[in-house]
Amino acid sequence: MRLHHFAFFVAVTFVAGCERRRPPDPHAMVQRTMKGVLAYPKSVQVSVSAGEDAAQVTMTSQDSAGKVADWFRRSLAAGGWTLTSDVTSADGSTTISATQGKRPLWITFQRNEGAPGTTYTVIGAVVAGDSVVAQQPREKP
Repeated sequence: MRLHHFAFFVAVTFVAGCERRRPPDPHAMVQRTMKGVLAYPKSVQVSVSAGEDAAQVTMTSQDSAGKVADWFRRSLAAGGWTLTSDVTSADGSTTISATQGKRPLWITFQRNEGAPGTTYTVIGAVVAGDSVVAQQPREKP
């Protein structure tokens, strides 16, 4: 009789384990929020993270922060993005904000500490009424 209960417990546990949702793939949100945004040439990805309505990619480059930021200014403008803010802080970091339609984008550039080059972070978000979001199929729960 105990073997029967054990087998039932194992079966229930197996089914319950199969029903767990996997965390969403951050790369899918990156594709949605940063469609049309290019990475600086020869950059190396440091990290990727995403939530339900935003994604963040951190990259590094051997080039200076000024050179990388200038490249992004040109590439965003050529890609149909409107630069809405471009601020350099006292610590030397630069933050650029841009929009494409209703899609917001923020890029922060910072000189690497103790090594040549730049680390930059790109953040994109999903907003209501965004045509890119409207084209995306919703994930089934």
